Amino acid sequence: MKVKDTFHFENGRTVFVGLLDTDAKTIPPCDCEILVGNEVKASMRIDGEEIPKGKQAPDRAISTSQRIDLASCGVGRGGFIIRSKT
Repeated sequence: MKVKDTFHFENGRTVFVGLLDTDAKTIPPCDCEILVGNEVKASMRIDGEEIPKGKQAPDRAISTSQRIDLASCGVGRGGFIIRSKT
């Protein structure tokens, strides 16, 4: 996923919104990495997709309940990549 924006919620959930390079209709839970360029900045567990792929918009949303501090990883709210470890 090319992340365009990130939303942090009080319950600890973080939602990432952006473009996915896949034809998959849903994104299942998986272990992922956050990359800036070719450098891995952090690892996390994605809980899955918030809203399954539809025809409304090209952007999709994935989430994690794992607390992650993007600033300490040197990452902003967008402009980075999330990819599956497998």
